[in-house]
Amino acid sequence: MKTGVITVCLLVLFALEANAVYAKEAQEYRAEADQYYAANNYRKAYKNYLKLAKQGDHYSQDRIAQMYANGEGKKVDLSEAYAWSVLAAESGTDEFTERRDELLQQTTDESAAQKKADKLMGKYGEAALAKKAASKERLRRNTKSGGCTGSRLDCR
Repeated sequence: MKTGVITVCLLVLFALEANAVYAKEAQEYRAEADQYYAANNYRKAYKNYLKLAKQGDHYSQDRIAQMYANGEGKKVDLSEAYAWSVLAAESGTDEFTERRDELLQQTTDESAAQKKADKLMGKYGEAALAKKAASKERLRRNTKSGGCTGSRLDCR
């Protein structure tokens, strides 16, 4: 029983430490991306925002949506802008939610835009990222404990 409690405590501490490292890294990437964006270097800004957006950073997802909507470093693509804005709106931020709704109204093909949004949600939405993180953690625990060895074992 004590071993289980200790293991859970260690996992919680590890997760908190990993989140702190990620937060620092995310802040640095975001600051760098914002500098590129302010300098109209949209290619580099997009690259940094995309890295964060794929990790679930709602601010970066919103920035990518704006870049597609305004043609900043990317060809104007309102369907793609809407799709990224759907991810950003998961944060519950009023500004992001309003932008999502406005972009949907501006698209010429709402069903295509929704299809793109569904695809992105399946890859980078909060639920998809949580599932991916849980799977990685399970794999890490199994591998570390020796419970997952050999190339033919299903270690998910």
